[in-house]
Amino acid sequence: VVAFEGAYIPKVGDVVIGKVIDVKMTSWRIDINSPYQATMHPVNIFERRMDPLKEDLRRYFDVGDTLVAKIMAFDRTRAPLLTTKERGLGKLQGGYLVNILPTKIPRLIGRKGSMINMIKKETGCQIVIGQNGVVWVSGKSFEDEERVIKAIRQIEREAHTSGLTDRVRELIHK
Repeated sequence: VVAFEGAYIPKVGDVVIGKVIDVKMTSWRIDINSPYQATMHPVNIFERRMDPLKEDLRRYFDVGDTLVAKIMAFDRTRAPLLTTKERGLGKLQGGYLVNILPTKIPRLIGRKGSMINMIKKETGCQIVIGQNGVVWVSGKSFEDEERVIKAIRQIEREAHTSGLTDRVRELIHK
């Protein structure tokens, strides 16, 4: 059963896009578009040990920063724990964030990545998709980014219909 709507519930291994909402002495608090706020500790971003008394965590991620991270631990008794240690994870610079229902993410990706790869190829934009329903879009021009955002909105509205890939391709070329 696939729900049509619903809040994002974190799962270990999910890649999510979040915004830093608080910097504490030894951790960051991150809004991941979920009823649960996530936590990230320095040990989950660096290979080396770090002394929080000597180093300011804001040098790495500050309030308002957007990042792509992976959920490394979660149970409903504690906040989801994030890491940015893997390739392709970390701070996102510039671009636009688009929120869609997390249940529509598989349709945005498409079979074997077909839909998202077509959108990237046709627009030349960089696109990062979070399983939490947050999508980051960055292109060479505002017009390219706008075409991607319109395509994402169309996919969200028409996810349950057939022939969607062709309609999205048409929209991108308008």
